[in-house]
Amino acid sequence: MHYKIRKLDGRYSYREYFKYCIIFDPRMNPEHKGILWFNDTKLWFEQAYGYSAEIKEWHAMLKYHHKFGSFVEGSELAHHVNLSWSWTNGYDDLRIYIKGDKELGFFKLANPVDSRS
Repeated sequence: MHYKIRKLDGRYSYREYFKYCIIFDPRMNPEHKGILWFNDTKLWFEQAYGYSAEIKEWHAMLKYHHKFGSFVEGSELAHHVNLSWSWTNGYDDLRIYIKGDKELGFFKLANPVDSRS
């Protein structure tokens, strides 16, 4: 698997919720299987932390909830807005957003970068 880790700073959206994003190359050929790796990673995060909505939907639901009610574990919103991670798969933009160092370390232990890829 090949991916890049980016620490989110002022240039990145959603930095107020997540510390890092994992970026995958969107190409799909014998050397670059970015779409496959992205989907494998998305499945890994679902198994490790539970389901999370796509980032734009995630953000819209969270903003709505902050405006009209408090975030309550076990609520309908909590099943869609996972505070540990989210993702996006826009055109040329395959990213997994992750909360912090603990989640990043756990992911990197389970999925080391293959430098041959």
